[in-house]
Amino acid sequence: MIAAAAVADLSPPDTAASARARIAALARVGHEAAGVHASAHGQPVVFGSTMGFLYPGRAPVAVLMVGAVGYEEMCVRTTWRALAEGISAAGAPCLRFDLPGVGDALEPADPQGLDDWRAAVVEAARFLRAATGRERIAVVGQGMGGALAALVARDLGAVEGVAFMAPVTSGKIYVRELSLWGAMLTDRIGIGPDPDHAGGCVVGGIAIEPGRLAALKAVDLQKLETAPAPRALMVGRANHGGDERFAERLEALGCAVERTVYEGYEVIASDPTQARPHPELVAKVAGWLASLAPAAGAEPTPEPVAFLPTALVGDGFRERPLRFGPDGRLFGVLCEPETPRAGPAIVFANAGRDYHVGWARTTIDQARAFARMGLASLRIDTAGVGDSPATPGFSDEILYSDEQVTDTVAAVEELARQGYDRVGLVGRCSGAYAVFHAACRDARVTDLVMINTERFVWDPRENIHEALRYAHRSIGDFGATLWRRNGLSRLLKGQLRVVPAAKYVIQRMIRKASVRLAPVLGGLTPEAKIYREVHRRFQALADRKTNVWIVYSVGDLGLIELDTHFGRGGRRLAGYPNVRRAMVEDADHNFTHKGARARLFKTLSDVFVR
Repeated sequence: MIAAAAVADLSPPDTAASARARIAALARVGHEAAGVHASAHGQPVVFGSTMGFLYPGRAPVAVLMVGAVGYEEMCVRTTWRALAEGISAAGAPCLRFDLPGVGDALEPADPQGLDDWRAAVVEAARFLRAATGRERIAVVGQGMGGALAALVARDLGAVEGVAFMAPVTSGKIYVRELSLWGAMLTDRIGIGPDPDHAGGCVVGGIAIEPGRLAALKAVDLQKLETAPAPRALMVGRANHGGDERFAERLEALGCAVERTVYEGYEVIASDPTQARPHPELVAKVAGWLASLAPAAGAEPTPEPVAFLPTALVGDGFRERPLRFGPDGRLFGVLCEPETPRAGPAIVFANAGRDYHVGWARTTIDQARAFARMGLASLRIDTAGVGDSPATPGFSDEILYSDEQVTDTVAAVEELARQGYDRVGLVGRCSGAYAVFHAACRDARVTDLVMINTERFVWDPRENIHEALRYAHRSIGDFGATLWRRNGLSRLLKGQLRVVPAAKYVIQRMIRKASVRLAPVLGGLTPEAKIYREVHRRFQALADRKTNVWIVYSVGDLGLIELDTHFGRGGRRLAGYPNVRRAMVEDADHNFTHKGARARLFKTLSDVFVR
């Protein structure tokens, strides 16, 4: 069951002045050092049963951002953060927040229909007005957030305009698209449908709850009888008839509609690791929203106050959003138990560019489950991922970089600042690389779990973009994909892309073979240097008596890395008494299926709950 968050009473807002006074009073309770100067990056806020970010601005119109849901929300998170920064830079204060069951919001006990989502939008608008002192607002909605913006606009008060970004205009079509999306994604990953969600609507391990489906299918924006606002911006997908028909419907209702193309939508909304914010798109949308304010020269409105976010209280846990690290740029959520037990606090690192809730919401589920067992955790976004802006001047790929390792160490430092002197690190894939190197740097790390590690040490000769694109496939995936659902026929028609992935795997195996020979050949070859560096780091952790767990899915491609440096089956790990191994049956690289995630958590519980 959801418990109410401990927040200041912002409802009903009698006047803007009194609402600002209430928030100012909350601010006087105290500020965390990172929180005070972090508003330019988005001040974390807590209200109702959710979290969000408040951005400053002096324009008289504030912007409410209503995000997507499900897998789409996972993919567009970084773009959504970049858009909020763009809106603020254009001069308008704005608020982005998570709908119930999405992002860091609390999970509804038994969601039925869309009423809780609609109510959350209304509550967020009320909070935005109270926090900024603005009565006039504009709304921007992505995907399902666009549909909600249209459906509840009349309940929001004075709305100057709405920007619709790839909106859900027909719920029936949307549900069909989700089913196709889910099938395409399982093909790309190389797995079948989740047996625990048979017949359900699941994409990337994130399900639309059955109780929502009927109401979702009933959404039809062509039936709107009044325009949601006098002005609208349609950010439409190329060759998408539904977007254009909705724009025409808005015009028929008397709304002045501008149109622009959603550049890069196919990539932005399909893969969180490949997705990047599209600067031109951000500039267009932010500029349009800023244009809703009066012309330059009007009396500026004071910027929103900064205040200390309170805790979000759930079943057996309390969560606080934190800004930490250099200039308060980094973001994380500290999840603490109601009844603590002895043990380390856990840092959950990003896997790829999956933001801090994790692929298929794995990380947030694990964090809250550990809190119920008595253990605290901090789930983080490193620079350039999710809710953490990129490091100024750093333009290289953040994954497998020293920057990401440094950010992970900053998370250890933040836990120490919060009073936790023992820290465990958990990371999967590229996150495993980050936590491995962070553990080597910081002696406060007492426990380390590396999951489906594909690199212990990065080979600078390797193409990181190919690695990110293909390295998640399992060894047996390619043949299985060909045999499943007429795979050979689809391959011949060009509908399956297994050849580039298979080529990558072959090249990687050849290169790894040369590393295996390093102990025999010796010398100063690049392979020998990599081999020695891996073992030097493992020895350092052994000398420090750091507990190390190496966890793999059965058949994961990362097992090549283990065999390369430690012999077949990792037999040379026996030389490190602090290291243990575990295998998770019937799981893909990402632990997409519900059962695989449960088996992974059982393994993690064995590590930390002793």
